[in-house]
Parts: sequence; C-alpha cells; structure tokens
Amino acid sequence: MTKKNIHKKIVRNLLIGGLFISIIVGLSVFIIEQHRIDDYVANLALQESSKYSGYYVNYYGNPTPANLTLLRKSLQASLNHERFIRIDIFDDNLTKIITQKVDDFDQLQIDAAKNFPAFVMKGKAEYLKTSVDGQQYVKVMLPISASGNDKVTGHFSHMFDTMQKGNAINVKSNQIIGHFVGIYHVGEQLLAKIKKQILLSVGYAILIVILTTCLIYPIILQLSDKLSQLSFDLLESNINTIKSLGSAIAKRDSDTNAHNYRVTIYSVKLAEKLNLSHQQIRALIKGAFLHDIGKIGIPDSILCKPGKLTAHEFSTMKQHVELGMDIIRENQWLIDAVDVVRYHHEKYDGNGYTQGLKGDDIPLNARIFAIADVFDALTSERPYKAAFSYEKSLNIIKNGSGSHFDPSLVNEFEQVAETVYQSISHLENELALSQQLDALINRYFSILDSSVLGA
Repeated sequence: MTKKNIHKKIVRNLLIGGLFISIIVGLSVFIIEQHRIDDYVANLALQESSKYSGYYVNYYGNPTPANLTLLRKSLQASLNHERFIRIDIFDDNLTKIITQKVDDFDQLQIDAAKNFPAFVMKGKAEYLKTSVDGQQYVKVMLPISASGNDKVTGHFSHMFDTMQKGNAINVKSNQIIGHFVGIYHVGEQLLAKIKKQILLSVGYAILIVILTTCLIYPIILQLSDKLSQLSFDLLESNINTIKSLGSAIAKRDSDTNAHNYRVTIYSVKLAEKLNLSHQQIRALIKGAFLHDIGKIGIPDSILCKPGKLTAHEFSTMKQHVELGMDIIRENQWLIDAVDVVRYHHEKYDGNGYTQGLKGDDIPLNARIFAIADVFDALTSERPYKAAFSYEKSLNIIKNGSGSHFDPSLVNEFEQVAETVYQSISHLENELALSQQLDALINRYFSILDSSVLGA
C-alpha cells in the first residue's frame, strides 16, 4: 500500500474524527450556553421584579384601599410585552392580594401560565421556563422582606435591592412579608440576542476544533510516515525471512526455491477461488514457504538418502511436522502458519500423519496446500522421476479425491489449475517465479491492515 493511500486514510480519519468531536463539542457548548442564558434571563427577570416588590412594601405598611389602588396602578404601568405580562402578589399568609396583567393578555399568555406549576413559597427565589408557539416565558417567584437589602437564596446568589423601607412598617427587618410571582416574556429582541450568542459560541467551538485538526494534521502525517517506513521495513524483513528459511530448507532437501514459489502460487490461486479472507491467505502463504521447516531437525542420512526409506527412517522423517511446529510456535508473526506446517501430510480419509485427522477436521489451509504440493511435485522434474504432463498430474489428483484430498477442493482446483499451470510451468528461472509471487504477496500483505504485523 502506497504512502498516498495511507495519507488519504489519515485525512479521512481526521475528518471523521474532527466532525464527531465538532458535534460533541457543539452540543456540549449549546447545552452549557443554554443553561447560562437561562440563568441570565431568570436573573434579569428577578432584577426587574425586585423594583415592583418595593411598591408592595409601602402598601404593607399602610394597607388602605387608596394604597392598594396606587399599588395596582404602579404595577400596571410597569407591564408590557417585552417584560412582565402578569404579576401576582401574595401577602405573608400566602393569600393573593393583587393580580395585574397586560391589557391584551390573550390565549397565548394564558397557555403559558397553564404550563407553569405552582411555586412552593418558602422564602427562596425560584424560576421556571417554558415555550409556547416559539415564544419564551419565564415564571419567577421572589420573597419580599421588610429589609432594604434582601439576599436572594435558592438558585441565585446575587444581591438585589428588592424593597424600599416603609415608614409605617412595624416588623422585623428580615421578616418575609409577602411573595412576588411574575410571568416574564422574553421579547423578540432579547430572544434574537440569545440565539445569536448561542450560535456564536457553538460556531467558535467548532472553529477551534477544525483549526486544531488542521494544526495536528502535519504532525500526525510526519509521525505516520516514520511509523509506516518502520512498518514497511519490518514487514519486508519478515517476508524475506520466511523466503530465506524456505530456501534453506529446499537446498538441504536437494530441492529448489522454484518448488516453494510454485506451490505457494497454486495455493493462493485456489484460496482466491474459494474467496478466503486476506488474513487466511496470508497464513497460507507463510505456511507454504515454511511447510517443511521441521526437516532442519532430520538427520542428513535420512533426509538426503537416495533410496527408499526403511520403516524406522520413515517414522523419523514424519517427525518433521512436529519439529516444524516447535520451531514456529514461539514466533507470534508465524503462528498462523501452523495449520499448514503441522497438518499438510494429513489425508482426507484419515490415513495421513501425524495426527490421523479426517475430513473437515483437517484445517482448510492444510487441505488446500496438500493439493498444491502434490500437483507441483507431479508436474516437476525430480531426481527420481521425470515431470508428468498436466493431464496425467490432474488425473492423479482427481483419483486421490476422497482419499488423499478433499473432494470439494479438488473440484475447485480443477477449475483454476490449467490457467495457473500455463502461466508458471515454463518459468524455470527462479527470478521470474519470484516476481509473480511478489505480486501476490504485495496484494495480501498491507501495512494498512492492522493484523499484518501482529498476526
């Protein structure tokens, strides 16, 4: 996989990550700003309500009809659609003594009033908010005391100058003498200002995320290039290692690299016909190169013997599959080659070695490799035989279907064998075979696949 493709993946991931973070940050800022502005509006309403409370303080000190009328007129004059649209004042017994509302207190405001539950008047300032047909309303409750500077508790910690001292008040200065309850309409101008503030805050937050993403891109790109180069070098080293091991085994067994190359190509082509995953094909490639690695532990007197092996010698030779397993078991990158290394001499009818596995109990990669290994041995020239023709070799494979080989795999192999045979059988030059094999290796070993180096 090229660096250009890696860079594209980094850009794509950064865009996806930046978009996701932008959404999360934008929503978080929106919620925070919404709460902050809710408090701002509520505080604004409370500040507005505090001056109306002063009218009640004067009335409380001298509750005459004339003062009640004066209180009513004062409250009425203060009402409008950009501020309070309704005010209720309760005395110290929680009895409502006055209700004032705007002259055109229509159904919309009535619906808003219905949306609010009643306050529990216990001397703490409170607020609630609601929305009706896109209009915002805040209902506030403020305790009224005889003190000139009453500290509001509850949701707020602001000091409000809520009342004026009345000359006729004969009460303690901190005594609660009533409650102010009002419905505050958030006017269009204020609402527009609020929306603008929220949008600006969200926009700034998203912009910061975008700028941060742009700033870290070259840093990530530089680190990625260094990591990719190290990964490419490591992968190339690993592949060259298994090639070298396969070559060393072939030379010790009086064979050539060409056999390893061809048998790997046959195996991969059959695996592709079966639509196996890249991960399983990578394991098959490793296993094909290393299938006889255990022969390193077999004595030369047996391994290089020109004639037929005795029963004892053949028993020793069979040990190479377990020896191969011992060699690769400690290498995490090679461990997935075990299916081929350990089981490539098993037979479909159970008469193979060393485990005597039968049918589908034999790992799929081992069943694939067994066909490729025998077919290449048949079509290749060996010290003890001439190369068989394609037709004769394929007939031998078909005759072994159900006994030596998996019948379903033999049928699949028959469909690809001739094409592959024609493409590689004439290539006696190991370099030409290696080039074909390298093309397959490059296809299935990609740094962008996280399992390539770790599997």
